[in-house]
Amino acid sequence: MKIFRPDYVREFKCDGQACNSRCCRDWKISVDEDTRENFRTLADREEIFCHVTDENFFMPTNSGACPFLNENLLCNLQLKHGEEFLPAVCQSFPRVTYKLDDENFLQAMTLTCPVAAIEILLREEPITFEVADELNTRLIFDFTEKISMPVEKFLSAQVEAIKILQRRELSINRRLKRLCKFFGEKSIPVEFDAQSNAAALAEIFGETYDANLTVDKKSRLVESYLVARETVLPQIREKFSTVLENYLVNEFVMRCYPCAFKGDDKFNCRVFVTTFRLAEFATVLTALAHGRLTVENFLDLLCALNDKLAHGTGGMDAIKIFAELHDAEIFAALMLED
Repeated sequence: MKIFRPDYVREFKCDGQACNSRCCRDWKISVDEDTRENFRTLADREEIFCHVTDENFFMPTNSGACPFLNENLLCNLQLKHGEEFLPAVCQSFPRVTYKLDDENFLQAMTLTCPVAAIEILLREEPITFEVADELNTRLIFDFTEKISMPVEKFLSAQVEAIKILQRRELSINRRLKRLCKFFGEKSIPVEFDAQSNAAALAEIFGETYDANLTVDKKSRLVESYLVARETVLPQIREKFSTVLENYLVNEFVMRCYPCAFKGDDKFNCRVFVTTFRLAEFATVLTALAHGRLTVENFLDLLCALNDKLAHGTGGMDAIKIFAELHDAEIFAALMLED
């Protein structure tokens, strides 16, 4: 068995007090069948099962928290019975694990967890990878039928993409252009269209955040972004260059690009690039709203955006539709800035 993963997966340690136990609040926590069987062996099983709904979710408290979250932001289930009695999703989160075939697995972490986000995004040195021989998670997504190429080729593509994304002598924009070229996008000498870029991102932004933006509101967003991108965006790219790089690398691995979505490598790369442009758009708007962009509100933004894209449908659907509808020239003009 081989588990390909960034080194931060091994280093991660859950700390509910550091993030106010975010994953134990306002989320539907699924109770898998193996966990139900474990519960049936316990003397206090009736007390536990009274908190499990007919649909096999933990019934939240009036505040939206998990019923087993105590006042010290610790899990009473784990404290009393041990980690093996946690539901698979609780034991595994924020790790995301994919089965590639019977022998090969890919593992990363989601930025939805603030503690993981700090561990991933704030490191100064490039993210490094390792091969482990033991899985440390019970929740595994079967990815075997989604990979549109041999596993060896898929892993090789990931390695080469990460090398491109970590080329620090190049700007982020040039890295994205090289990534697109690597995955088959035509190199077209076309001028970047900032106005159309802003308009497209405003549409996707509205879908992502369920904002129901009116035409007037979208126009104002576009105008604000166009003014700010000349001054604010270059500052963000310079100040947070390693954060942006780490975000890109983690996103690429965590979503299993270039096989994240149904479609060829080029389509998946377009989705990847457009998702990053959405993150830039939201970052500029956040900087405008706060008057400046701190590390804290930048990480909060990326965590929230990751949550929206992972658990919502509107934003990712809008991104995929955009990536599918435009030809190479229009895509380059809207998303591939020098």
